[in-house]
Amino acid sequence: IRRGSRCSTAKAFLRPVRMRKNLHIALNAHVTRLVVNPANKKAYAVEFTRNGRRQMVRARKEIVVSAGSINTPQILMLSGVGPKAHLAQLGIPVLQDLKVGENLQDHVAMGGLTFLVDKPISIVQDRFEAFPMTMNYLLKQSGPMTTLGGVEGLGFVNTRYANRSWPDVQFHMAPASINSDNGRRVRKSLGLKESLYNAVYKPIANKDSWTIMPLLLRPRSRGWVRLRSKNPFHYPLINANYFDDPFDVQTLVEGAKIAMKIGGSRAFEQFGSRVHAVPFPNCRKHPFGSDAYWECHMRTFSMTIYHP
Repeated sequence: IRRGSRCSTAKAFLRPVRMRKNLHIALNAHVTRLVVNPANKKAYAVEFTRNGRRQMVRARKEIVVSAGSINTPQILMLSGVGPKAHLAQLGIPVLQDLKVGENLQDHVAMGGLTFLVDKPISIVQDRFEAFPMTMNYLLKQSGPMTTLGGVEGLGFVNTRYANRSWPDVQFHMAPASINSDNGRRVRKSLGLKESLYNAVYKPIANKDSWTIMPLLLRPRSRGWVRLRSKNPFHYPLINANYFDDPFDVQTLVEGAKIAMKIGGSRAFEQFGSRVHAVPFPNCRKHPFGSDAYWECHMRTFSMTIYHP
């Protein structure tokens, strides 16, 4: 965090050292594959496209592939390192048969758990005044624009299923919810059906609220990444496979129950905090707040926290 705003990795780490003689940063460079010697199976160059031209940079010592959990396996498979059957199916010569792309794990969160409050302390879009809010941010580094991705509080807890050495659920706490922009953007970005929004969140549109999102820290479910084609500019296939393991469901249900206790705790009494207990239409057969209801809720409304 710098001057009241989130600081990117590039600003924090690359800009201070960008003038080093042993460092060259190439913007708008799309890596297409690693060049590997088939005899000794050592990578000696990186092929990439920049400004419409195919280029190659050779390595004297080593190559570090650090393209994240999605693009790293994509680059490896495009280079001939990956599951033999999958690569052969796409016509990619196999240099090494490995389980590249397997064992995908991600932090999945349950969304939509909303609490109403009596005081005007939440981020409500219709209350925003663009110019004063912007000036407050620029001059004082304060106000709604300093909220880091909408999250103002974090928590780590052990459910009854946890190894006591480390927590198994994390809480993201936000001073807003699905209803805070009157259905303009948030529901669309999260892929919520209009019928669900209208039944649950539209009746409290623009009302002060806050939310807790419990998420799994140590999921047991495993997904995969596959190539869609051998075109390096084609995005890969991703199967997160959330909630495949029943243990993940049980753990997140416990997280939801702890979140309910937090929302009704003494610390939030001063704001008149109370849960918005309108059930999802497809979950009405289960009593609100029961284990079966929370499972139905999370299978209806869950999201990635972008930590694969």
